[in-house]
Amino acid sequence: MISEEQMFLRFKGKAILLDSNLLLVFLSGSLGAHVFKTFKRISKYSFSDYELLVGLLRSFSLLLTTPHILTEVSNLANGLSGTYKRDWNLNFADLVRSEKTRIGVREKWTSAAQLAEVPEFLSFGIADTSIAQLSSEALVVTEDYRLSGTLKSRGIPVLNFGDLRKLQLYGHD
Repeated sequence: MISEEQMFLRFKGKAILLDSNLLLVFLSGSLGAHVFKTFKRISKYSFSDYELLVGLLRSFSLLLTTPHILTEVSNLANGLSGTYKRDWNLNFADLVRSEKTRIGVREKWTSAAQLAEVPEFLSFGIADTSIAQLSSEALVVTEDYRLSGTLKSRGIPVLNFGDLRKLQLYGHD
């Protein structure tokens, strides 16, 4: 069994933490496949990436996040306009209230001042530092190879989304 599968199975049914870009893809994909062609922030992704995230999240009982991640995701969504933006905000509100989702959402807060004291802060900034701070509480899924490499080097369970595309682990029982 490869290490990615071991990590997945270890955390399956527990908590998962998505980085900002992946959370943006998850929320935006619920608007439909067409949004991947019109929303520049997610144009490098596809609707099948959204479907992979949906399937992955079904394997977990809790989506752990931070106010720093949520703020970054909300700001990234400002590139949407008109009806898309309104519908996206409705989906975002439902997610943070854990409505219309099969997964519970828990927001954990660490002050910016505390995060600024962490060594990762200088390299990664506030949102990714908040991910590193919570990495012991959830399986981290990121597309950032630099962040995932740093976490892996510290023995922290992390899955890179690029690797997940190849493995499609969520179908395992």
